[in-house]
Amino acid sequence: MSSNASAKRVAVIGAGPVGLEAALYARTLGYEVTVFERGEAGASVRAWGFITLFSPWSLNCSSLGLRALGERDPAWTPPEDGVCPTGQDYVERYLLPLSRLPALRGCIQAQTEVLGVGREGLHKGDLIGNPRRGDHPFRLLVRDRSDLEYVHSADVVIDASGTHGQHNWIGSGGIPAPGEQASAHRISYWLEDLPGLARPRYAGKRTLLVGGGYSAATTAVAFEALIREAPGTSLLWVSRAERGLPYPLILDDPLPGRAALIASANRIASGGCADIAYRHPASVESIRYADERFSVTLRTNGEPREAVVDRVIGHVGYHPDNAIYRELQVHECYATCGPMGLAAALLASSSSLDCLAQTSAGPETLKNPEPNFYILGAKSYGRSSTFLIRLGLEQVRDVFTLIAGDPDLNLYHL
Repeated sequence: MSSNASAKRVAVIGAGPVGLEAALYARTLGYEVTVFERGEAGASVRAWGFITLFSPWSLNCSSLGLRALGERDPAWTPPEDGVCPTGQDYVERYLLPLSRLPALRGCIQAQTEVLGVGREGLHKGDLIGNPRRGDHPFRLLVRDRSDLEYVHSADVVIDASGTHGQHNWIGSGGIPAPGEQASAHRISYWLEDLPGLARPRYAGKRTLLVGGGYSAATTAVAFEALIREAPGTSLLWVSRAERGLPYPLILDDPLPGRAALIASANRIASGGCADIAYRHPASVESIRYADERFSVTLRTNGEPREAVVDRVIGHVGYHPDNAIYRELQVHECYATCGPMGLAAALLASSSSLDCLAQTSAGPETLKNPEPNFYILGAKSYGRSSTFLIRLGLEQVRDVFTLIAGDPDLNLYHL
């Protein structure tokens, strides 16, 4: 299939689930596409590949992608619906095969980082809110695997670079706790493979876990299993949450994995494991590393408390890197740092506890004051943790109705 606008050059930043999907969608329409990925395709997912997703295959693959894979190899069988893959399974069975499709051959520039995006001949303050900015091509400053820097030109830029590489801080108020930055290289801000590669680092040690989201729940449950296997292992879990149980129940949860995690984490927080202490509401006031241990000052229920631990894990979320588009006219939400139109739509629909209840907010919410610049995927949700890959696939469909100028365009219904 080709598009009347096939002459447009599309640059995609990031070769994760949404970036690869956007590239395939664009190539199917006949656009010229270049994907820039600072690591390898699917690298951000592979980083937590040992984790099993809550959602089944059907919510993480598109009909376009499955169709393209089937057409390439008639013997290929689609993943079993209803089964929830691990991150590693998702990369190996879907993302990497997508990246190797003939349609994307030569399009993906791995080990290549986009350092900045601007407009040819314009600065940020020129032609404010004026659609004539779209007459000037984008200039992308790119650095390749040999450290060579060059400029790439494009008519459309899709930033699907995600948030995984930019962690928040564990200190009170969201800023680094005193001493945290100096110790950051010794603190883990990511999910750890406690049953596998990370086991020797935590077995027999005392660990401080900071956070109250599903990542923290996942780590707390993994620690309970490690404690049974490795005597001397213990966990101090602190959260900002004020409610008694850290995770509200979702009635008739359609995702069994999530329901089981919530139940286990709430049981642990209620004293279900003797070697895991849950403290809330609590904050990290300072942290200092000396003599191979951390001395941490916590504030719990308004009272200071000192703790000494061997390891620190901070599951405090991620934030988007907006530095690459600071010279573009992007209206950001002051709370989430996501694009304002989408952030407002998400805020208006935030009454449900279940992220599965979310649907596409529509193409108009993906627009920025900067013509033909779009932020998709996890990065479009900013600091919000409610993004689902399914929603990113819907965003891809929506954004190409804008790029192609056809509100009825939908390659998923072919």
